[in-house]
Amino acid sequence: MVVKIITLTLLLVNLLSYSQTSLKDSLFSEAIHAHIKTYKLTANNAYLNHQNNTGETLFNEFVAQNLINTYLDDFKAKNRNGALISINRYFKKPVILVTYASWCIRHDFEIASLNELAKAYKKEIDFVVIFWDNKNTTRKKSKIFNKHINVLYMDERENLFSSEIKSMKHALGLSLIYYIDRNDKIVGIKKNGRSVFKTHNLNSGYVQNSNEFINGLNTLLINDNNNREQIVSD
Repeated sequence: MVVKIITLTLLLVNLLSYSQTSLKDSLFSEAIHAHIKTYKLTANNAYLNHQNNTGETLFNEFVAQNLINTYLDDFKAKNRNGALISINRYFKKPVILVTYASWCIRHDFEIASLNELAKAYKKEIDFVVIFWDNKNTTRKKSKIFNKHINVLYMDERENLFSSEIKSMKHALGLSLIYYIDRNDKIVGIKKNGRSVFKTHNLNSGYVQNSNEFINGLNTLLINDNNNREQIVSD
């Protein structure tokens, strides 16, 4: 009888281990490494042929086919005080993660819409901004964000960050929005403010930028609600 109990316990442990491994199998960094070369070659050809609309379509297809439903690697960034924190462990709610370089924040309405949404949805969503910059620059730039936005930075010169995390910057670009559920699964990736960079109308730009954020935010909230219902039903 004791042998049967031990055998059953080992079987359950192995099944749990297997399910956890399978869950985190499709890591974001692995998907990038597997598919980025083909994507970049095709995208560069579209750019050289002045096919800008095709380039945008290629990006969206690349994301949809290869990156959605992958899991964000467990990575670290520094806060404004220089403390190193784990993104995956520190933030417990679904996350809207926006990446910037300090020089590529192009419009005031982009920040205004992000600040307003962060205030409105602070109980449901963790809003995170990561600068690909140093501590001093990040501290200065962080003043444009309200208290509901967590501002972090990654300075590659410090050599503290893995090549997998640097792929977020070098593979896809400086300014992106990642929509990540509470289990670290990526449910959306968008180029930040891409469709509104050409507008000079503040009100129009604010509305368009807010709509971009809201579309992804709604997907994140619906996904989170479905996950919670699934847990209850199980």
